[in-house]
Amino acid sequence: MANLGNSGTVKNPFGFVFTVLIVLFLVSSAFVLSFPYPVGEMKGPHPQGMWNGGIIPDEHGYFGWAWIYYTTGKLYVPLEEVGPKKIQQVDFFIGDSPEKCIFARVEVSGNDVPPYWDVTPRNVTVSVYDGDNGGISGMRIKITEERRGLQWDGVSDENGAFSAEVPPGFYTVMVYTPDLPLKINFATDYPNLNYPIIATAMLKSWRGAGAEVNIHVDHYINRNLKDVKIYTGFDWENSEPLGETDENGNFSLTIPVQQKMYHVVAVKETENIMPPAGSVITTVDGEYVLANRWPPGYCYFIIPFWLSHTVHLITMFSCVVASISVYMLSKRLYGEKTAILATMFVLASGLGMIVMYSRGMADYATMAFSTAGIALLVESMQRSEGKNNNVFHGLLGFFGGLSLAFAVTMRYSTVTVILGPLAYILIGFIRSKSYTDTLKKDALPVLAFVLGLILVGSLLAIYNTNLFGGPLNSGYQMSTRLGTENGNITIETPEKTMFEEYFHPSWDSLHNAVGRILPQLFLLLPVLFIAPIGMFLDFRKRRAWMMFFWAAPTLLLYIQMTWVGQIPYEDMRYFLPALPPAAILSAHALNHLRREGRYDILTYILLVLLVGMGFLAAYCGIHWQIHRRELGPFFRPPLIAFIIAGLTYVLVYGMAFKRAFTGKKQKLSQRVQTRLRENITDGEAAPGE
Repeated sequence: MANLGNSGTVKNPFGFVFTVLIVLFLVSSAFVLSFPYPVGEMKGPHPQGMWNGGIIPDEHGYFGWAWIYYTTGKLYVPLEEVGPKKIQQVDFFIGDSPEKCIFARVEVSGNDVPPYWDVTPRNVTVSVYDGDNGGISGMRIKITEERRGLQWDGVSDENGAFSAEVPPGFYTVMVYTPDLPLKINFATDYPNLNYPIIATAMLKSWRGAGAEVNIHVDHYINRNLKDVKIYTGFDWENSEPLGETDENGNFSLTIPVQQKMYHVVAVKETENIMPPAGSVITTVDGEYVLANRWPPGYCYFIIPFWLSHTVHLITMFSCVVASISVYMLSKRLYGEKTAILATMFVLASGLGMIVMYSRGMADYATMAFSTAGIALLVESMQRSEGKNNNVFHGLLGFFGGLSLAFAVTMRYSTVTVILGPLAYILIGFIRSKSYTDTLKKDALPVLAFVLGLILVGSLLAIYNTNLFGGPLNSGYQMSTRLGTENGNITIETPEKTMFEEYFHPSWDSLHNAVGRILPQLFLLLPVLFIAPIGMFLDFRKRRAWMMFFWAAPTLLLYIQMTWVGQIPYEDMRYFLPALPPAAILSAHALNHLRREGRYDILTYILLVLLVGMGFLAAYCGIHWQIHRRELGPFFRPPLIAFIIAGLTYVLVYGMAFKRAFTGKKQKLSQRVQTRLRENITDGEAAPGE
């Protein structure tokens, strides 16, 4: 191993970096890849070929929406495209006059948004009417559900209606006419938002040679369904459609006037979408649609990896981005030795490897690209003194803004990371001796960085506005259920912004943080507890405050949420954005503690403990995810993990206190020696006065 001791430079730095860091990356990647990870295309009753995979339920949603974006080219799915092909038959009898015609329709009451576990009966009304749309009384009506043997019999009243309250299920209505019974199928249960279409027939006009019947097709939610194919006859599957419904959901059918029953079938071809996890319902242009609860960035990021059959390596790619970014940033701000240690901490992070295992989750990519954005910005500002490279430095800042904004399109909360570089820019400007020179030097990269943020951020704001009603709204606030109010379909609309919805600290938050979150972070993210030493050593410099404002908002945001930590290991992924700044500050602390060369052996022991604790914590976390059903929602790492963690913290803080105590003694000794020299000088000078 290369010497990290007394010398100001690392001996053979390239050999050290490309050997130790690359080997550590390969080892951590191989470690993660050694665990089984299910991924593949859905089979059977599900949409053929829909992408799926992962252990965390949310992963199915990310993979599923990536497939939807790729196959449909749309950011949302109209509700009529959900589920397999929709078929609805409608029978009617044409007599020798409009009064002798018989039509029937079924109306199912809405649902007032019951709890998910509540099985709510529906009120069903069967209406029988003639060609003049007048109710026909005295018609025998039977509603049956064959599988459970349910049946309701009755006759239509003076308005031609018969009502019954039926439980969720699939039913058949028979309306007995003098000729043949009219048959209508309907459902009162709509799993996975698979709502049916509703076809109704009505006499449009009557001529001596024929009758014109209007077939109107509605989706149960979205009315006036266009492009629905219309067939006639019981052998309709072997025939060509007569046509399709128009923009208003209507199709005119001209038939000869003769006493006969007609069988019409309406068929809506769908894209056979099954709502992935994380799907919500919203409105676009007055139509109800299915949308992604999460921002769309990571789903698009998945697509090229899936198509190239490298989806297992997607988080490894993100790890490369994160490692290079941390190395580049910490080397620019703290030097190469700190950069090496910081990169090691990222690669060997237990929390990092746990999140790397979950290829379908956006967290690692979010952390990686936000770090890359900050690294590119700092690099452009630090090197912007070169007058001949202004365009290059501006491009660095621009791509930094794009990268950080891209991270926000994967997880909205990443926007808090922007406070880190903002603090870096403002503190540098405030402390500068010449505001004019600072503006000349930093204006181009900063403006380019802001331009990159605005370019991608505006697209995300438009996405949120079009789908969820405002730039600060999101799918997190939308409902997954539809209901009715006064006979009209309703959906829950957000009354608060995302910040108002999720930021509400309380005493319960504090209790949850102490009881659940901190014990897990204690083992999974040890650099977070070492970082305060680096912050204390460097608190006068803006680089340290950038690290603080980079990590602190994310920690504050999620540590006050009472549900975070209820799922062990897995929920700690929300704190992953704090890994890079914590790793850099921790590396700075260790580099400072061993600067005198006295603690080289202890430093290496500490590194071994940190790396070992990282792999042990990663094993516990990944093992729990795979066996979550058997292990239950409990955080129970082995005792050895706590022992290693305890030794690590005792060692690092012992080194810090000893360093501080030794430093004070040295300063006191220097002051005494200086005072003695002054006294001696005064004594020697006295005779000559």
